[in-house]
This record gives sequence, structure tokens and C-alpha cells, in this order.
Amino acid sequence: MRDGVRITPNGVDLHVEVHGPDDAPAVALIHGWPDSIRCWDRVVPRLARTHRVIAYDQRGFGRSGMPEHAGAYRISEAVKDLAGILVWAGLERCTVVGHDFGGAVAWAAGGRLPQVAGLVVLASPHPNRMREVTGTDLRQLRNGFYAWLMQTDDGLDLLTREGGRLMAEFAFASDLPAEERAAYMAEWHDPPERIRRMANWYRSAYSPAVMNPDTPIKIPPCPVPVRYVQGDRDMAFVPELASGSGEWVDADFDEVLVESASHWLPQTEPELVADLVADWVSRFG
Repeated sequence: MRDGVRITPNGVDLHVEVHGPDDAPAVALIHGWPDSIRCWDRVVPRLARTHRVIAYDQRGFGRSGMPEHAGAYRISEAVKDLAGILVWAGLERCTVVGHDFGGAVAWAAGGRLPQVAGLVVLASPHPNRMREVTGTDLRQLRNGFYAWLMQTDDGLDLLTREGGRLMAEFAFASDLPAEERAAYMAEWHDPPERIRRMANWYRSAYSPAVMNPDTPIKIPPCPVPVRYVQGDRDMAFVPELASGSGEWVDADFDEVLVESASHWLPQTEPELVADLVADWVSRFG
């Protein structure tokens, strides 16, 4: 059983864990899909030696509440969750670290929440860069086929049959050990409807219009410093997406391409992730 507290900052109960000294520079860790707070288990002990670390299960995942309707999973709602957690924690300044869908939340929070001092975004290109590449690269459309499958009940049933074995094998491949994949699969079905609620993240965020580069998306340039990190063998994103996100940042920006690294940077490269975050906090946090 994990330690933590349940708070309700935005109408949904969230499981939150806090580690490290109260007076240390603060870092908020936001996981992605189909993940949970457990993705940070190897990162938190390294960061918590010198930082106050707040990590949580996003709505729909892990031990947090799971609203029924897809509209409750809009990125704007996830940003409100983060805002409420920062207020609850009494933080006036915080570096936000987001992986995968958590990175999408981080990109949005960087321009909306006054407490955000900087971002470290792992394997989650800026949404405008994502659309720019997806609109012209069939490889990236193919990489995201699972997101389109989840738009229908039949597609979701295909991905989640046999307890989610197909989804676990596709998502994590050989990057995570079998026992870790099994732990995730157990989370996805506790309670049984959780996996379907998790799919609402994609049902809310993905549509043909979203990926149409001719359809404008109102995302202002990010006003805080951003470090973008991607593995050079990330199965979710083509190599071109490892660069270019800085075009939508009006502050300090750098890119880190991690050699021989997969999409699952928090689990497989925890020491490097912790070092990159600590360095960014020391400069801008």
C-alpha cells in the first residue's frame, strides 16, 4: 500500500504523495498514459534528497477518481487539477515535470499557472510541433494508431482484451520487465471500468480536426523556460519530433536527445531524468 493523501482540488479525488524537505525547491511530477504515479518510483528518491517532490495519479489513473464522461478529461481540467494541488501544497514557485500526456498538461500549465517557474517535458512534443509533423509524416500517424482505436468501443475492446495484454505489450514492449507490466495491468482493472475511463484522455484530446494542421489551435507561446527530453528510440514519436518544440517557447529552451533510450524515460533512465530536472531547477526554479 502506498503512502499518500486524497484531495479534491477540482471535483475529482486525487491521490497525492509528497516527499523531501518542506523548504527545498519544489518539483511537481505528472505521469502520462497508460501510466500512474508508479512511473516516478525510481526518480523520486533521487530528487527528494534535495527537492520537495509532489507526485500524483492524474484523474482516471492509479488510485485517483475517474469521472465517467470524456469531457472531464480535457487538458484544461487536468491543468486545474495541478493548480489545485499547488495551492494545497502552499507552493508559490514550482518546476513542473511531465511525461507523455503529463507533458501535454505541463505545456498547457506553463502558460496558465503563475506558480510554474519552468518545465521539463519528457517525450511529449509541443502540440503545435506534433501537428506540424503528423500532418506530413505517415510514420507518425501509424505510431498513433492506438489513439484512433480508442475512439470506438470496438477498438478499445480489441486493445484491452485478455486483461490488456495487447496494450501492455504494445505500449511497454520489452522496455519494462514482465512483473512491472503485470502491475500496470492490475491497476488498469481496479476497479474493472478504470481502463475505459483512462481511454477518455484520448477520446477527449484526439480527433481528426486536432491533427489537421489547417485547423488553428489557440496555444500561446510558453513564457517559462523549457527543457525537452526524448529518447532516440522512442516508439511513440518519430525522430523529427525530438526537435522543433522550441519554436513555441518565449524563454530559455534546450533539447536533450538521450541515446539508446525508449519512450519510458522515468522508468528506464531515472538517474538521468533526476539529474536533468535538478539542473533545470538550479537554473530557473
